[in-house]
Amino acid sequence: MGRFIYKEMIGLCNLPSKPRRNKLELYNDILKAIGYEITNDDDSVAIPTRVQLRCNLAYDKLTRYLEELENRKMILQSPLLITEKGRDFLQDYDRISSFVLEMGVKYLDTPLDEMKGV
Repeated sequence: MGRFIYKEMIGLCNLPSKPRRNKLELYNDILKAIGYEITNDDDSVAIPTRVQLRCNLAYDKLTRYLEELENRKMILQSPLLITEKGRDFLQDYDRISSFVLEMGVKYLDTPLDEMKGV
């Protein structure tokens, strides 16, 4: 009986997995989460655990990426803030990703929903 229930539970967990994010996507997600927390917080400071939840990252991975972002001068960790270089990254990333999206739609005749992964 126990094995049957276990197999049933496994069958329910066969959801399609999300594709792995590359480092640029992770940086973008983290910087956006920090920016969101700064603009929606009374203290204008991001809290790492809230950033972690917004980015859907394990805390140890988040701390590693925060160290990398600080070494690249994109953030300050104490308090957690985005630097000018980090803001520039966000603008450039958005511009490049929208350009790539348009290229796929225009030249590959791929529907916009398919390009966005919807």
